[in-house]
Amino acid sequence: MNGDDKIRGADIKPQSNFLRRVENFWYHYKWTTIIVLFFVLVFVVCTVQMCSNEKEDIAVLYAGPVQMSAEEMSNFESVMNFVMPEDFDKNGKKDTKSVGYQIYSEEQIKNIESQTDAAGVAGYVDRSYNSGNYDNFYNYIQTGDCSICFVDPSLFENMRAHDRLMKLSDVLGYSDGSIDGYGYRLGDLEIYDSYGALQVMPEDTVVCLLRPLVVGKSSDAEAYGFEKSMFKAIIEFENAE
Repeated sequence: MNGDDKIRGADIKPQSNFLRRVENFWYHYKWTTIIVLFFVLVFVVCTVQMCSNEKEDIAVLYAGPVQMSAEEMSNFESVMNFVMPEDFDKNGKKDTKSVGYQIYSEEQIKNIESQTDAAGVAGYVDRSYNSGNYDNFYNYIQTGDCSICFVDPSLFENMRAHDRLMKLSDVLGYSDGSIDGYGYRLGDLEIYDSYGALQVMPEDTVVCLLRPLVVGKSSDAEAYGFEKSMFKAIIEFENAE
């Protein structure tokens, strides 16, 4: 057996030009390709999620001294779903999104801080946290994504002073029994007496409607019309029992 016989096991074919180009590309652009593919994948996933997520029919907001739990917010949404006069987006499901901010007024903070418990420890409110929630609340109502508000009287007066509220007569056609024509005291409405889920909010909570903005859902006439219909259903709710 000669030397040629020892090394002849199979024919060795030259590598194709295509494979050489692929290997050369991968060698020079491997990390660039990986990064680009990563961002493409993230974009595709986010797009699919955005397209598949259900949109709520209505958004409602609570802002006041009560810190509502996730369960309480869910119960609040259930009541709103029941009261909703129609499935606004026609997707076969009434769906309300609720947003909550715990905010104390200055008077409420001073009242808490003036009290002591059985051990003589004075009440405490994290003013920084409270101020942050106050800012977040006002930033949110500037988005135009929510118009129906359940708010503490101090917030109601501030919103009214800044001309952020609709006149009830322009929405309902009347304002009898309202607070200066811009809101209704929640405790005076039949919906409050009918649902314990709403009674976690103080009776003096004010139900009001924000003026439409040039951004968000409220900028769309049809969407804002849904908000007005929902607001009317809340104010005029009557228990059938």
